[in-house]
Amino acid sequence: MADIYDRAKANAARMLAPRSRGGKGLELSLIRVTTGEYDPEVGGSPALTEQFDGSGLRQNYRQQDIDGSLIKQGDVKILISPVLLDGADTPQPVTLDKIAFDGDTYTVQHVDPWDYAGIAVGFSVQARK
Repeated sequence: MADIYDRAKANAARMLAPRSRGGKGLELSLIRVTTGEYDPEVGGSPALTEQFDGSGLRQNYRQQDIDGSLIKQGDVKILISPVLLDGADTPQPVTLDKIAFDGDTYTVQHVDPWDYAGIAVGFSVQARK
């Protein structure tokens, strides 16, 4: 049964790959800032930044989907490949992660993983400038 999910993941990765690699997507960076452990010498906790280079596709929401509270004017949907450019699995984006895509920087508002039977085969992210 896992074979069908492996094929779905490979299919999503192939379709969302950058155009230079035969896909329909563009390169993007998922940027995650977390708080490190408390450092008594500094008197605080340092911010740790991780960057994951992957690929994806940006879509605009339909006008009828924009309700002004959950989805606001200017929000976009970014479909993210389950595989990073280096071949590793893409970590699941979380709220307040940043996405650098096509010259713009977005903040993740909501994540809808394509998570069938516990296997992530891609991510649909609501993002806001």
